[in-house]
Amino acid sequence: MKIKVKLIIVAAILLVVTIAVFSVFLNIQLTSTADTIFRTHLSDISKLQAESINYYVQDTVSRYNVIASLPAVKTFTSGSYSSDSSEGKAAVAEFQSLIDSGTLTGAVVYSSNGDIVLSAGTDSSVTKADGVCNTTAAAKTPVIFTAEGMKSYHVSVSDKVGNYNLALLFANTGVSNVVQQAKGLVFIVDPLGSVATTGQTYGGNYNDNTATQQFSPYKELVSGATAAPSQYISDDGAMIAFAASSESGWKAVAYQETVKSRSVANSAISTVTGIAVAMLVICLIAAIVLIIMVTKPFYKIQETLLKISRGDHEARVEIMSHNEYGDIARVFNDIVDNIIVSESRYRTIIEMSDNIIFEWNLDTKQVNFSNNFNKKFSYRAPSEHFADSFLIKCKVHPEDAERYTADLQKLEKGENFKHNEYRIKNIYGDYIWVLIRTSSILDSEGKTVKIVGVIVDIDRAKKSENILTARASFDSLTNVFNRETIEVAINNEIELIAARKSEFAILFVDIDDFKFYNDQYSHATGDQVLRFTATTIKNAVGDKGMVGRYGGDEFIVCIKDADSNDPAVIAENILNTLKAGFDSDSGDHLTVNVSIGISVIRDNTKRVEEIIGQADDAMYKIKKSGKSNFGFLET
Repeated sequence: MKIKVKLIIVAAILLVVTIAVFSVFLNIQLTSTADTIFRTHLSDISKLQAESINYYVQDTVSRYNVIASLPAVKTFTSGSYSSDSSEGKAAVAEFQSLIDSGTLTGAVVYSSNGDIVLSAGTDSSVTKADGVCNTTAAAKTPVIFTAEGMKSYHVSVSDKVGNYNLALLFANTGVSNVVQQAKGLVFIVDPLGSVATTGQTYGGNYNDNTATQQFSPYKELVSGATAAPSQYISDDGAMIAFAASSESGWKAVAYQETVKSRSVANSAISTVTGIAVAMLVICLIAAIVLIIMVTKPFYKIQETLLKISRGDHEARVEIMSHNEYGDIARVFNDIVDNIIVSESRYRTIIEMSDNIIFEWNLDTKQVNFSNNFNKKFSYRAPSEHFADSFLIKCKVHPEDAERYTADLQKLEKGENFKHNEYRIKNIYGDYIWVLIRTSSILDSEGKTVKIVGVIVDIDRAKKSENILTARASFDSLTNVFNRETIEVAINNEIELIAARKSEFAILFVDIDDFKFYNDQYSHATGDQVLRFTATTIKNAVGDKGMVGRYGGDEFIVCIKDADSNDPAVIAENILNTLKAGFDSDSGDHLTVNVSIGISVIRDNTKRVEEIIGQADDAMYKIKKSGKSNFGFLET
């Protein structure tokens, strides 16, 4: 995933999380605030309505006192008159005039046993006072009364007046006005527990959808209500109410569904959330634009690198500003210039050299060869994969194939070619001698990740060596190389030492007291000693080097790869075998002692004569220190 995309995703996540947390916090705060305001509002409503109903009750009682003190009413209630009497008719006329001109809807005068003796504005078929008013209410205490079959309620006030009881019936206008001020959010409850509200039918039947039925959950709250509003919440938490009591004993209950308390908050939350979403979109767009602007210079560098990798070495990053990006671009361009110059210098050196450089990436399994490879070999790999590379597909001489395959398997495991020489078919179809040297590149954990190698053409030197062998330039007596041949062989080793990156050693071997064999036995016996010495040296050296007779009783040994073929071990073997001796033709068992001087050669700066001279010097030191031993030249 690109860095730009990652930054955009991170920015989007941060913004979304921030807005989400902000919205949740705002929702909690607004809901809490709305709930607090709502509860305070209901509490204030119940308290205000309780005060309003108190004024109404006081006014109703005052009007009751005025009506009860009217002359016609006092006259009728002070005696025992019938409704048909002049006193009764006067009282009815008085009541009727008030009914026609005010909020009084009816008046009832009834005896102590509840029989109506006089009525006005009421149903004439009703003969009992409890049919039109509440006779159980306390004296002069207005109460709500709803008779069976009535479509609305009225407020009744009763008390004993003279010889009778007087009950006045008032319209519900006063109570309704109080309720309507709260727009239907209020129940008005009289001291007896009857309920009034706006726009509904009220009766004692709890099966009807009445105010009494709706109010029933709040009875317990109202029963203990005081002037200070008391709170009630329904069992399911869906409703909340506050009740307050007036001085007259009437109570006001302000109620509402809890969900409605949050409607304003929800509306505000929706608005704020919409604004937050808009801000989120704006911030996200701004973040995307900013990220694009910030990452643009890096993509410029990336594009430049791709162009350079595809061969456009003239591509450079455009310096767009004088800020940090500009500094990065300038440094980047300088680095690219230096790399290209170094690469050009490297390629020039490689192209001028006969040596072929290759690199094998063990992780990607890819192998790359230097361009001069095509000058030597005709193979064209179909891909850079190791399985298609020249290392696998090259044609190795049958005599070297097994050794080459074994070394290549070691190389694949991270080991190096041990300066091995092979014959490989070149572009002309001829087998040529090459030397393959490798070096491992390790990672931080010590694991081999790359193999860098060089293929060196040593065909000329090897063929010169083979020509020397083919000429059979041997000493006729001892069957080892003569002096001239061994010197040429040593010279070839000097030329190859740089390519092989290895050491070689010269052993100067001199027979101790050789004159003794000629004088004591015969010259023929002396020749036998020379042949035995030469054969012993050849067997000890084997394929590790070459042996030559330098002159008289002196022999020269050239040991290749002296860093792995220890010359001291070879010298020790020669000494021990010669000391074991041989049986001469004369029938005598003869032992031979020799002194050996060793010189190790590590570079190609010395000539053959100088190298042999160093070994000779080492040998003479052995002669002086007791003979029959070997020693190295101290340098």
